[in-house]
Amino acid sequence: MRQRVLRVREVFFDFEGTLVDFQWQLIPAVKDSLAALVKAGFKEEWYGDDPNYATIFNHTFDLIQKGKGDPSLITDIVGNIYDRYDAEALSCWNRYPETIEVLETLRKMGFSLGIISNIGEKSLTAALEKLDLAGRVGVVVSRNEVKRLKPDPEGLINAAETLKVDPAQAIFVGDSRKDVQAARKAGMLAGYLRGGEDPAQSLFEYPADIEIENLGQLPPLLSRLTS
Repeated sequence: MRQRVLRVREVFFDFEGTLVDFQWQLIPAVKDSLAALVKAGFKEEWYGDDPNYATIFNHTFDLIQKGKGDPSLITDIVGNIYDRYDAEALSCWNRYPETIEVLETLRKMGFSLGIISNIGEKSLTAALEKLDLAGRVGVVVSRNEVKRLKPDPEGLINAAETLKVDPAQAIFVGDSRKDVQAARKAGMLAGYLRGGEDPAQSLFEYPADIEIENLGQLPPLLSRLTS
């Protein structure tokens, strides 16, 4: 059977768990956010049985749009709590050993590059500087540039528009089900890096187009699939 040739010109990446190791404290962040929102008059049951940090952020925005809260809640409560957990993760993040080499190899291969992350701008910018990643990609989209977080495709679409590229010719590589869902919704191919936020079995409903064990596998794989 002939292998399908992919039309890929741009490679977009998630940040935490993809270019650096995963350090964000998911469970405490959810607990703190829900407690603060309940104190502000929201009801915990509005967020379902098993909310995560992205669904809490997005659903709070949706509720505010429906008139159930002041818009400042996003920044004053959820945003500030997430900023605190971003800062804690920043002190721990380590760049994967192959990250810089992979970015440079892909750039030399002619791919445009970008980062789309649910991390806030302050910590993401600091992390890129600290880990020698600043200036290595053409566009960076943080939590502060979007109204809704991944799995919403807003950030991916913004990145494609900034680089003036067709989402159908891009692949988004991440380490979670949210990343794969966002890629699908944006009309991009989805790449999944094992060992990050979500295990591979969680992708059952949203399988990725490619799966890799480490970033170093990405350039030769894309070279084969786009030739």
